[in-house]
Parts: sequence; structure tokens; C-alpha cells
Amino acid sequence: MEMSYAQAINEAKQVIVQQSTRIKADAEKIRQQQQTIVDQCSVIANNEGKVREQATEISNCTAKIESLEAQIAQVSTAREQADAVVDRQGQRLSILQSQVIELEKKCTEQDQAINTLTSERDGLRAQLPSSEDNEALASIVALLTTKKATGTQSQGPMRIDAGPIAAAA
Repeated sequence: MEMSYAQAINEAKQVIVQQSTRIKADAEKIRQQQQTIVDQCSVIANNEGKVREQATEISNCTAKIESLEAQIAQVSTAREQADAVVDRQGQRLSILQSQVIELEKKCTEQDQAINTLTSERDGLRAQLPSSEDNEALASIVALLTTKKATGTQSQGPMRIDAGPIAAAA
């Protein structure tokens, strides 16, 4: 079977139409792929911009973190210093409290000594002659001096017996 020229042209025409349809389909696929590439390039460009923004934010956050770390170090140092001051003040407070206890003990001892001395003083004061006793003694001395002065002119020395005076005391 030989093909005629017209058949060969028809077959070639069909092949060309098939290839043309395939080429058109392939061209449409290429256009879609080109559009996808364009869209993806746009997305990539947007993402690159976002990446740059995020890199800037990360850089800013890193700077903030470093600043906060420095502040934390300063606060920690200040806290340690404050703890040391509190410890020293606590030790000083303990020393002062023990001194207060010692002083209270001394005050108690001194109060007891004062009470003892006051009691002794009051006992000794009770043994002293009263103002009435002093007045009576002064009048006796005055009487004796006047009698002695009048008695020495006429008689010898006068003797006073200490027995009755000592008994009165």
C-alpha cells in the first residue's frame, strides 16, 4: 500500500495539527510556568525584604539583650553590695544587741548596788541623832558651860558621869 500524495499531505497535516496543538499546550504551560516564576520571584523578593527586616529586628533585639545583660550585671553587683552592707549591719546589730544585754545586766547590778547603799544609808541615818536630839544636846552643853563657868569660880572642876547620857542614847 502505497500512499498517495494527498494522503501523505493529510497525514502530514494531521501531524502538524497535532504538533501545533502540543506546541500551543506547551506554550500555555510555559506561560503558566513563566507566570509562576514571576509570582515566585515577587514572593522571593518580598521574603528577602522580610528577611532583611527580621535581620534588622534581630540586630536590634541583640543590642537590647546586650544592654539588658549589662543592666543585669550592674543590678547583680548592686545586689551583692547591698547584701554585703546588710550582712555588716546585721553583724553590727548583733554586736549592739549583745552590748545592750551587757549594759542591762550592769544596770541591774548597779540598781541592786544602789538599793543596798540606800538601805545602808537609811540604816546609818536612823542611827544619827535627830534635830531634837541635837537641840537637847546643845542645851545641855550650854547649861554645862554656864554651870562650869559659875562653878569654877567657887568650886573645883566638875565631873560629868557618862553613864546616864550613854543610857539615854
